[in-house]
Amino acid sequence: MAKSIQHAPVRAVDTRWVEIFSALASEPRLRILALLARGQTQCQEILERMDLSQPAVSYHLGKLERAGVLVKRRIGTRNCYEIDGRIKSLVRMILKEAER
Repeated sequence: MAKSIQHAPVRAVDTRWVEIFSALASEPRLRILALLARGQTQCQEILERMDLSQPAVSYHLGKLERAGVLVKRRIGTRNCYEIDGRIKSLVRMILKEAER
């Protein structure tokens, strides 16, 4: 008779990671991140480089910011975005794999 193997219970996952991965699971948001992987970028430049409406860009930027993927800075009268340094290497790894 086979012995049953007891497994340790699965621990709860930090919900911040659920939000991060949810935010990354979008083609338009990955394209925005590919642009921001080059460095801090003004919102207007993001809008000009994306083939999306202004409300759509704002929606995606907001989702990424709320998840903690992006940091927004105000420089003068302009909003600038950059990838949060704490997860920049993760985002670069995902983008590298997405380009294959």
